[in-house]
Amino acid sequence: MTVLVTGGTGFVGGAVVRALVERGEQVRVLARRTSKLDGLTALGVEIAYGDLFDQASIEAALAGCDLLYHVAAVFEFWEEKEVLMRSAVEGTRNVLEAAQKVGVNKIVYTSTYVTIGTPKGQTGNETTSHRGYFLTAYEEAKYKAEQLVWDYIHKGLPVVIVNPSGVYGPGDLKTAGQGLIKVMNQKSPILFPMSWSCVYIDDVAQGHLLAAEKGRSGERYLLSERIVTGKEYFGLACKLTGAKLPPTLPAPFFLPIVWGGEALSYFTRRPPLVSRDEFRMAVHGEHVDGSKTVRELGLQYTPLEEGLPKALAWYWKQGLIKHKPLSV
Repeated sequence: MTVLVTGGTGFVGGAVVRALVERGEQVRVLARRTSKLDGLTALGVEIAYGDLFDQASIEAALAGCDLLYHVAAVFEFWEEKEVLMRSAVEGTRNVLEAAQKVGVNKIVYTSTYVTIGTPKGQTGNETTSHRGYFLTAYEEAKYKAEQLVWDYIHKGLPVVIVNPSGVYGPGDLKTAGQGLIKVMNQKSPILFPMSWSCVYIDDVAQGHLLAAEKGRSGERYLLSERIVTGKEYFGLACKLTGAKLPPTLPAPFFLPIVWGGEALSYFTRRPPLVSRDEFRMAVHGEHVDGSKTVRELGLQYTPLEEGLPKALAWYWKQGLIKHKPLSV
């Protein structure tokens, strides 16, 4: 039976597609005609042209599928709130409506750990009550999308939710990846105090597959190997490459930089070095416990000490960092 994946051209979705292909599954990817598809066609997957905002195209893509991975979403901290909301909420509604109409046997929905809404200084889990306010527009969009998913679950749609934490690894060119590249290339002379939960990209892909295989409908599964500080994360990267670790300064020092950079961006229409949303989330610290996924699904996490060298080796081979990792 064919498996449909939305978001297969993205960082996480692409990893899910590769893991499915490696397992011998027949994979179909919903993609726009304007998307870069070279990596997918090289894997031999089927492309179903469509769009999250075209429910009929989703229904057509689901024909003959009994399993759906809905991974697609806009992941940006410098984006209009309406764009984030439309992608997360309206796009997800269209996917769920199509799946319900076609009669898919199981859906794995990719949420995020920020929807847990862990209060500052605490470590959240799958049952933690949201703090009651949002740190970022992205968090609000994904939270409302997940609430929509719960509505469909309560109506009987068989959905398993996975909540990846801060994903890193080969292929990451988004926020976390760009931050690592800047530190490695000495383009971030100082760091602000930050901490987050992290997980290696291959573990995220395997977590999705295990959620489809063993996950229970109406359950959340957090994907998090550990909580790490910026000093620990970038310190390990610098140790592995010989790069110099920037000093960490108190958060108030960065406020003029963050506000000034964002004000300038309104005129240049280019993303700031650090947006207010990124700054708020990083300083708040998104801490979660990913042990339920180990207990119930059997996922084995890749330690940061093993995953980060692989990420750095990829950046080096792509010509993105100037310090050669010691492992290469």
